[in-house]
Amino acid sequence: MRTLKQFIDSRPRKLAAISPEQSVLRALEIMAEYDVGALLVLDGRKLVGVFSERDYARKVILQGKGSRQTKVSEVMTGKVVYVKQNATIEECMAIMTEKH
Repeated sequence: MRTLKQFIDSRPRKLAAISPEQSVLRALEIMAEYDVGALLVLDGRKLVGVFSERDYARKVILQGKGSRQTKVSEVMTGKVVYVKQNATIEECMAIMTEKH
């Protein structure tokens, strides 16, 4: 069975990520550059959250905040379900289904 690490290593580009201290505007720029709807939020090498288009819509736009002034850490989703690199794709899919 194929592992998550094997899947990631086979991708032509690296994972899209941002620091929690960067602006929401910068996050949107990175998301557009990578053509993705979410970014990993990394403090150094530690996963501290995820920033998604949903976070932007609900926690920035609908609350009248500015993208230039708001830090990713203020609006990211901090509770992240994750797996280790040696997990199989099937295990990942089962967790995604279970946790929605």
